[in-house]
Amino acid sequence: MQKDINYTFKMLYVIAIIMIVDGHIGSFNYLDLNNFLRYQNYHIALFMFTSGYFLNLKRNYKEFFSLKITKLIVPLYLWNLIYGLLCWYLNNHQGFHLGNELNAYNLLIAPITDGHQYIYNMGSWFLIPLFFVQTISYIILQPMATKSIQTQKISAVIYFIFSLGLGAFAIAYGPQNEGARNLTLAILRTFYFLPAFAFGTLYRQILEKYDRIKTPLYLGLLLGIIAFLSYHHPDYDHIPSWLRYINEPFWIIYAIIFCTTLFWLRVSKILSPVIEQSRCLQYIANHTFDIMMHHFIGWIMIKAALQNCPNFNITAYKTDIWYNYYPIKEELIGWLYIAVTIAIALIIGFTSRFMNNKIRLMINKNSPHQGENTL
Repeated sequence: MQKDINYTFKMLYVIAIIMIVDGHIGSFNYLDLNNFLRYQNYHIALFMFTSGYFLNLKRNYKEFFSLKITKLIVPLYLWNLIYGLLCWYLNNHQGFHLGNELNAYNLLIAPITDGHQYIYNMGSWFLIPLFFVQTISYIILQPMATKSIQTQKISAVIYFIFSLGLGAFAIAYGPQNEGARNLTLAILRTFYFLPAFAFGTLYRQILEKYDRIKTPLYLGLLLGIIAFLSYHHPDYDHIPSWLRYINEPFWIIYAIIFCTTLFWLRVSKILSPVIEQSRCLQYIANHTFDIMMHHFIGWIMIKAALQNCPNFNITAYKTDIWYNYYPIKEELIGWLYIAVTIAIALIIGFTSRFMNNKIRLMINKNSPHQGENTL
């Protein structure tokens, strides 16, 4: 029997990943409502919110950690090795000057303390904070899974308040970190994202059933609150990956994160019939990991295809990941950059899984124990 599919959250995945790619490859800001809802303040938090919403406390410890290590940690390190080798090859044989050296630290430690070590896969930096956030949340909340519904709701509220305290610590300490790439940064990133994750759990346990306000009024209220907070606290804009340039109190930052999350959640609910009828959008929603991991190399490949065009700066292309080139007006081609980048990332992800499955089949076919009864 097929499980019920939550198309509202599927649509939220699509919106969030488009924001990620848009913010990285050119900052075209198609969805920020004229710089009103600035992506970097909440787009990663949207993924944390959805992860908190779908946190499965019915799994036992072995099942939980086996799944998370298999789905997050193993792919993270495998792709870090692949992109490390690519970085080494391009830097040593193709005249590129991007990314760090291929060594044990950058292969094993930097994914935890940095995430930007090989540039081409730096979109994956948030996977370690996500793993830590999920782990902390599971360990704390899992004992409540067998308790009464009322106890689970109370636990969700307490955990949300607890996470806000850790988030406040991260916001307060973040500017002192000065973007240092060390274990402290990994801890601060985790604490910073905990409230968004806990908000997802709180929403599912308590708030969702009250989310019934008529859409025009609801969206108007949320945008009004965001406008009021933004006007009185214009410096709320910050960089989550490094926790820098934080010049407003923690409650302002999280209030805006929560309001923008609820805003896009309602927009996703409105658009859910669209994704229900679109296999393409569903595929994007189901493979946001591929897009997060590979969109930078997709962007590089687009620029590689354009390097023989007039006025293309080959030196900038090989030394500055943020260099962009537009053969025609930026405003006319920006959406195409995003679409092609996403398509390339999805193709890389699909190809890697296809090859992995073929290799597994060959290994199983050639195994001397193939066909033996192991029960």
